[in-house]
Amino acid sequence: MARILVVDDNRANREALASLLEAAGHRVVKAADGAEALALARETSPQLVITDVLMPRMDGYQLARRLREGPDAPAPGLIFYTAYFGERDARELAAAHGVRRVLVKPADNEVILQAVNEVLAEQPSIPEPRADLDREHLRVLVDQLLEKTSALEAEQRKIQRLNRTLSTLSAVNALIVRVQDRASLLEEACRIAVETGGFGYAAVGLIDREKGTLETVAAAGEGGAPFPESHFPESHFPFPAKFDVCNDLEEAPGGPERTAALEQGLRSRVVLPLLEAGAPAGALLLYARTPGFFDEDELRLLRELAGDISFALNHLAQKERMDYLAYHDSLTGLPNRLLFADRLGQALNAVRRAKRRAAVVYLDIQRFRLVNDTLGRKAGDELLREVGARLRAAVRDQDTVARVGSDHFAVVLAGFGEREEAALLVEGLVDAFKHPIAIEGAELRVTMRVGAAVFPEDGTSAEALWANAEAAMKRARGTGQRMLFYAPDMNDRVAELLAMENRLRLALETGKLTLHYQPKVDVRTRQMAGLEALIRWNDPELGVVPPSRFVALMEETGMILTAGRWALSQAVQDIRRWQAQGLRVPRTAVNVSALQLRQSDFVDSVLQAIAGFGGAPLLDLEITESVLVDDIDESTRKLQILRRAGVEVSVDDFGTGYSSLNYLARLPVDTLKIDRSFVASMREAGYPRNIVAMIVSLAHTLGLKVIAEGVEEDAQMELLRELGCDQIQGYLVSRPLPADKIEPLLRAHMPE
Repeated sequence: MARILVVDDNRANREALASLLEAAGHRVVKAADGAEALALARETSPQLVITDVLMPRMDGYQLARRLREGPDAPAPGLIFYTAYFGERDARELAAAHGVRRVLVKPADNEVILQAVNEVLAEQPSIPEPRADLDREHLRVLVDQLLEKTSALEAEQRKIQRLNRTLSTLSAVNALIVRVQDRASLLEEACRIAVETGGFGYAAVGLIDREKGTLETVAAAGEGGAPFPESHFPESHFPFPAKFDVCNDLEEAPGGPERTAALEQGLRSRVVLPLLEAGAPAGALLLYARTPGFFDEDELRLLRELAGDISFALNHLAQKERMDYLAYHDSLTGLPNRLLFADRLGQALNAVRRAKRRAAVVYLDIQRFRLVNDTLGRKAGDELLREVGARLRAAVRDQDTVARVGSDHFAVVLAGFGEREEAALLVEGLVDAFKHPIAIEGAELRVTMRVGAAVFPEDGTSAEALWANAEAAMKRARGTGQRMLFYAPDMNDRVAELLAMENRLRLALETGKLTLHYQPKVDVRTRQMAGLEALIRWNDPELGVVPPSRFVALMEETGMILTAGRWALSQAVQDIRRWQAQGLRVPRTAVNVSALQLRQSDFVDSVLQAIAGFGGAPLLDLEITESVLVDDIDESTRKLQILRRAGVEVSVDDFGTGYSSLNYLARLPVDTLKIDRSFVASMREAGYPRNIVAMIVSLAHTLGLKVIAEGVEEDAQMELLRELGCDQIQGYLVSRPLPADKIEPLLRAHMPE
């Protein structure tokens, strides 16, 4: 094999060529310029020299001549390997210098090795001397330098253009994080594309599926009609579904939008599809003032830009859906309890100013559970949707219909004159169900129990009217009457509630309340991942009192403050006792009420409780989302202090309350707990399962864990596992158990 001298001022080129030749079995000597190469040639006598042309200190032509100077000068074969080389004149000058082959960078390995083998096999020859070599050398070299300069300038322009596009991409990404509504996002993105990216015109069109068209919703810059006036069928949108690049509008066919663009000096354009949940949502249109603007490097960045905008559109659609669900019932589309309360407050303000009346109507579907039990939950859901639709059809435009419970609806009747008018309006609601409802081939006659309270006679506040309408409905249900208006004697149960309050207060003072613990299990490992502490009350006379009866009473009377401090302290004591037995105890959550969180000493009470751990606390707090957003700034401040102390925070009953994504992103929380109402109905495809999937996706996007409550069946757990839920809690795992009954479960989950 031959000794070959490789000469190139670019180290990467030099090393790559040397590696190729060495792999072919040749011995290689390397030089960084002509001067160094000349010295090495005198020293090593190579059989072949492969050299670049444009190099500092000594170029390739000078090296070729110097290699043949002197009586003892070696006469190796010569190959030029260069990126900038003219045609006939340059090749003739190379031949006059004894160059046997000229290869243009980049060349295939096979081409390089073939040229090397051919030159090595040829007899060395010395070219005839020419007097004009210096002049010709200078002229050709200048041509090659100009060629290189032009190429570098073009490359520089391309780099500047790509840098502008990268700046656009960066600015749009920052915009996506900052902007929370679609219109502002798209308008600002178009402006950035024009001002930062240097595009002549930018527009975004979104598909209007009802019209079957692509409608321009945002634009910036100069240009004509951005999208054709074509209509697209519902099932097929070819225009935004694929990339459409035109790098020379003058040579391309087109309609009025092409003519308008050319009149504005725009010469090339690209249309990039925008997707939402994997389906076509619209298109991003960009015009440039120069032809040939959209090369592959540019398109690679623009595809990324379109992908980022698509991600933002999908995120905003999910946010809009979650915000909608925060104020509406997912099954019927009616306002939920939160929105109903807001509408009621607005109605009362209006009738106060107008000196008119309003009414709250509470409606209960009789024997609704029987429909679920006999016809199935799907039929029950269809019945609820039909009830909601009939109520909406029966009210006036200024009235509000809401679903406020599983089978409960409420109506605000706003702005009527005499109290007697309320009876006529309520009678209209009842008459809406005089005809049967057809569900899955069966005709169901729906009976409603209705209670109503009128402003201002039956209450002057939204809370009073709501409570009195509910009391009237319960009296109607208890007496079998179809409709009742509120009367003061409906509060006969006050004495009963006072008696229970006294018993509860005594139980709290004498230590008769207990804590039960319900395990949480990791969906993937099936190992215990946590506990929830729940207050239980077993009264000597009343027996086991359901939490639904006494917890609300504790909140109404303020006893929840004492009970809450006791629950925190008792949970810490139980955890420390289990640890003393050598048990590995998971994190344990204690529920916190709205009244507790509002107290000025709330943080101190929690810190005092966890001081008993001595080290890292194993205590978590569970707080409903409506409580957190009641005073979000103060809640955030308090919870941040506790998180720094090692206390984690879970949002309980998520999906049924009031928080928006904006609030959720601000709150210092660690876990979302999916409400049991969604889990109970998620086996059926549709809203409940989609809501669970959205909550899991949202939580993981925000770096939060997800726990599903009320899991009672293996099928539910499998669905939750497929959707990516982290933990489950419910009767499938265990009922809430006293502290001494939890100890065997802790031992069973000890590591081997």
